[in-house]
Order: sequence, then structure tokens, then C-alpha cells
Amino acid sequence: MKFSVVIPTYNRKDILRHCIEAATKQDYPDYEVIVADDGSTDGTEEMVRREFPQVRYIRQEVNRGPAAARNRGIQAATGDFVAFTDDDCVPPPDWLARLAQGFIDYPQAAAVGGIQEAPEQVLRTHILARYERFVTRKVYGLGKAPVIGSPAPGGTNNLAIRRQVLLEVGGFDETFPMAAGEDADLLRRLAQRGYVTVTLPLKVNHLQAYTWTSFFRQQIRRGIGAAYYHHKWEELPSAPRDILRLFLAPLVWARDTLRYHSPRMAAIHALATTLQAWGRLQGRRHITQAVREVRG
Repeated sequence: MKFSVVIPTYNRKDILRHCIEAATKQDYPDYEVIVADDGSTDGTEEMVRREFPQVRYIRQEVNRGPAAARNRGIQAATGDFVAFTDDDCVPPPDWLARLAQGFIDYPQAAAVGGIQEAPEQVLRTHILARYERFVTRKVYGLGKAPVIGSPAPGGTNNLAIRRQVLLEVGGFDETFPMAAGEDADLLRRLAQRGYVTVTLPLKVNHLQAYTWTSFFRQQIRRGIGAAYYHHKWEELPSAPRDILRLFLAPLVWARDTLRYHSPRMAAIHALATTLQAWGRLQGRRHITQAVREVRG
């Protein structure tokens, strides 16, 4: 069972270094590591070639988004299974071994993945890191036991998929412009063909900056990605509905406080919901502009 580990990256060479160090020190006998550079201009190529000569480095000259970078990695992969993680994630030494065991335990699965959370020391000091864990464990119900679904919730920061299945569904949809929505779209297309996804209680450490600025940007980006996702699947909510959501944060907070018994997490979740609604409105504008350009 050979794995090809694909790491898409763009202008984050310093944090990428930690990811590659972990990816190249797996206690698994048969795997390769592929860095798919999405047109970095910060010296990423020089760093990878100098410090990690055992890694396969591929590059697209124009920045086209992580979906396109991952597809380049899939094309270059020689393994039967393609394992994806992000450049700001650090997988544990037994990551591939546990993913492989997941495919053995669940032979019907086309995809096996896990979760991402901040390192323990960060969780103790950063409320936004604890919020990320709250969403994973309380909202999505992941992290305690395997979750089987079509698809199970999860993302490509910690996910392995049979390469033949990836080729069958055409890989990632490169019309998604950013790291948001493209992973959910892929998992939905797998489910559409009857494939099963298993999410294990297998954690990779997430090294993102847990600041309010990065939080605001992340939630708006997720809203934009959601707009592209729902537009593709012809289920995009009406603009008035998203405008209304901008003013419903107090109700969302009250609902989630009752549901999860954590007023602080509920408050952040209400803020995230509002920011994502704003992002969907922006995404709707981007989509409309793109359609006009195609027609005109």
C-alpha cells in the first residue's frame, strides 16, 4: 500500500518547512512526498530543493489556487493512495500508518481522513484555537470515534483517497479560486458515486496564526468558498436570506448557547456565521461578475 503525500503551498516557506519535516519522518515503509508549489515567489523552491532533496518538487508558474496545485500532485503521484495535508499542518509520525490501517479496517472506504487542531500548548492559551476544536468536536461530532458517511465531514488537511478514485472523478474542481469549498465539493462527488468516507480520531497539528485578523479573513473566505460550492450544486441561498443572517447573530448565539452549553464558544460561532454570510454575499458578486465576463 504505497502513499503519495501531496502538500500544496503558496508563499509560506517557513511554515512549510515544519510540515515537510514531519511528512518525511513517517514510520511507514512505502511512501513519497510531493510539494505542489502554486507559483510561490518567496524562495520556496530553493528551500525545498536545498533542505529536502528527497522530496519531489513540482511547480506551476501561475498561482491558480490549491485545487489546481493538488491536481498537479495527483498527476505526479505514483502511489495507490494520495494523502493530502496542508502546508500549515504537522502530521504525527504514525499518520500514514493509521491512515493505512483505516483502509484495512474499512475496505469499503474510498477516502480515510482525520481532524486538525492546534497543538496542546496553543489550545491552553488561545481561545480561537479552542473554538476550532469546538467546531470539530461539538458541531461536527468528530475526534472521539470513527465517523462513516457519504461523505463524512472533513477536509483535505488530513485525508487520503484512492488514486484511482481521484482520477475517476476528475480530481479537484479548479474553478474554486481559494482554499474553501473545493474539498467539500470533492467529497460530495465521491458520495454521488456511492463512495464512503471515514473520518478517524487522527489529529494533525494546525500551525495557523490564531489571531482575530486571521479569523475574520478565514471566515469570510469560507463564505466565499461556500458561495461557489452552493452555486455549483444549484442550491445557493437567496441574497436576502444572507443579508438577513447578518443581523441574526444574537439569535444564533442564544440557540448555540442552549445547544452546546458554552456562551463564549456560542458567541464566536455567531460571529463566524455572520462573517460567512458576508463572505457568501461577496462570493455571489464574484460569481455574477465571472458569468458576465464569460457571456460578454
